[in-house]
Amino acid sequence: MRVNMDIYAIIEATQELHFGNVKDLNVNRLEMATVPGIDGELQKLYMSPTKVRGVARRALLWKLNDLGDDQAKSCGIPATCGKCDLCKLFGGLMTTTGEEEGSIASRVFQAGGVAIQEASPEIKQRLSSPSYIINGQIGQYSKKEIKKLLQTRGVTKEHLDRSSQPMPYEKEYVVAGALFPVYWHALLLDTEKGERKMSEPQMVAYSFLEALKRIGAGHPKGAEVFHHKWLEDKAEPLLTVDIYTEPLGKRPVISPMITDIKKAIEEFTFKSKESTSVQNKFERYMGEEAHELLRNLAGGQEIKSSMLSQDTSQK
Repeated sequence: MRVNMDIYAIIEATQELHFGNVKDLNVNRLEMATVPGIDGELQKLYMSPTKVRGVARRALLWKLNDLGDDQAKSCGIPATCGKCDLCKLFGGLMTTTGEEEGSIASRVFQAGGVAIQEASPEIKQRLSSPSYIINGQIGQYSKKEIKKLLQTRGVTKEHLDRSSQPMPYEKEYVVAGALFPVYWHALLLDTEKGERKMSEPQMVAYSFLEALKRIGAGHPKGAEVFHHKWLEDKAEPLLTVDIYTEPLGKRPVISPMITDIKKAIEEFTFKSKESTSVQNKFERYMGEEAHELLRNLAGGQEIKSSMLSQDTSQK
């Protein structure tokens, strides 16, 4: 059986994070999104889905490698093999020459990533210490040792000081507590495990949960699904998961023009609650039930879904 699986969530930066690789002179800048608003343009922090995708792919690659998937061991970015189970799901570029040249389209799409709050990044002072190889050993050596090395390489006196001492620079960070609506769409997932180490729905669930731990460039890293009292009188994850063959549910996607956290949660809640399950066509899970579904599915444990195969155990 083939099904589609959608994951909608509001995730929280649990600490200061850095997203992006935009660099000015001595400044590592964050990616920002310009959003057209009713009263003018908004500048918002942006968590690039492309980078989230790379994190999710690497997390799943390590898991498949740990399970003994020999074909996945030779796959990596950018030289993906285009043959392993990871490539068949997340897509791959075959960089060899000849008949194998080409690409495989992904069946997992990441979207969203525009922050709710209209917040400015935090700027911290950092220090970049130059590393050199001396006598075959790479390291950060004393200024005297580095000067001696640079002189043997023909560096003139006027450049010695600059090249042999730490370089101060600034780095922008996403403020802790920033909220990002994200959603994943995975289509035509094969629910049968077959010869694979993990079923395709299991691979999607695992990569989503593991990617949260690794989001962010450099250190620190990590985000988590935001918890709020939106279903019952207790805080539950702002998380909705759909399993379906027919798209019968209203999608809980939040408008990027919203800057108020309360309004964003109300929109997510309203759209999530608008849809109900239809036997053998559409299943919706919300809050802790959705989180439990993903955790059990990722870990190969028993799940409640009647549309997914129970053959997800890791043997």
